[in-house]
Amino acid sequence: MKFNEQKKLYRQNAMIQSDIRSLPDSRGLDVILVPDECAEIICHIHKAMERLAPMGDDCRRSLWFEVKGKRWEWYRLSVSTYKNRHYLYITGDPHDHHIFCDKEDCNSHRWFFEDMLIGIFSKIEKYVVGLVDNILSAPEQHNAYVEKYLSYYRREGLIKRSILNSLIADNRYDGIDIPRVINIYENQVEPTQFSEMTLRRYMHYWRISYEAVYGKMSGDDIEVFRRSSKGYEIKEYNLDSENDFRRWKTDVSPYHGFDVVYARVPLYPEFTNGQWHFYIGTHSYWNLDDCFKAILGLSDAGISVELGEVEHILGILNETDYVEITPYAYRYMQGDDIGSQTRLPYADEVDKDVIRKIIANTKWNKIESVSPLA
Repeated sequence: MKFNEQKKLYRQNAMIQSDIRSLPDSRGLDVILVPDECAEIICHIHKAMERLAPMGDDCRRSLWFEVKGKRWEWYRLSVSTYKNRHYLYITGDPHDHHIFCDKEDCNSHRWFFEDMLIGIFSKIEKYVVGLVDNILSAPEQHNAYVEKYLSYYRREGLIKRSILNSLIADNRYDGIDIPRVINIYENQVEPTQFSEMTLRRYMHYWRISYEAVYGKMSGDDIEVFRRSSKGYEIKEYNLDSENDFRRWKTDVSPYHGFDVVYARVPLYPEFTNGQWHFYIGTHSYWNLDDCFKAILGLSDAGISVELGEVEHILGILNETDYVEITPYAYRYMQGDDIGSQTRLPYADEVDKDVIRKIIANTKWNKIESVSPLA
């Protein structure tokens, strides 16, 4: 069958995007617990999908499918089974994330507009049954069709950072002395040692790193620290007692108590071999500039710190690593030689020729194949 004939076949009974968009969203790991009639439909969808070979843990099976809206959009439907619960997932762009379950689990909550949900699930069931029939009649043609037409905005792949930066300038470090930052990371020195640490001393150096990120603040160290969420409870402690500092350190550790940038860049006090020193690191690529500012601010004050994620950060700064292109790009730095994630830009953000060059220079992951159950 020719691709154009396949396209017509797959699209003739397509779902409508407004139906998908009207489904309740799932935040993070949240799961929508469906009513009994929908639970029965989920089981029917599972039965249809079980004609295909499993593709992952928990008997997962997945299908890419097109949805009709102002333009044709790609979505992915997956089913899985875990502890006698049947799950159904529908994902599209980062704003379309729907997870349903036929039995209650630890993250589930109920959806109350049952009639609407039943109507949409009935459409999904009809569509999935027909799509599976078509796939089983020509699985290789289906896989070739998806490989050919699946939008790059739904794919994942790797591009060399040096190439990506040559196509799209990375302006996140404007105003930062990057050669100096690279020198600090490449030629690490022993962190500055303190024989004693108190809250008063800690607040002083915390303020230096804080102002390096956010600019000058009015008031003394105590006032600046207490205006932040970090210093809310310091009145309970003796500011000049190391024992009270240790107690404060233990008390605030579970609550991001050392953060210069909340939950992203900590100024962490370490005690090793009878001496105190500071540690600064981040796992957030989006906050690397803040991390660098804090380090440089302390360096200007004559304070060196223990550095975190050194090899990872040097790979980013020296452009020797890769960037993952993914529709679900997030702030965290990645593992191995992948420094960070980003999404493929849209035509209203960069020139179309730039998009074409990014696509051409990205090594795209092979689309997961669908095959009949053996």
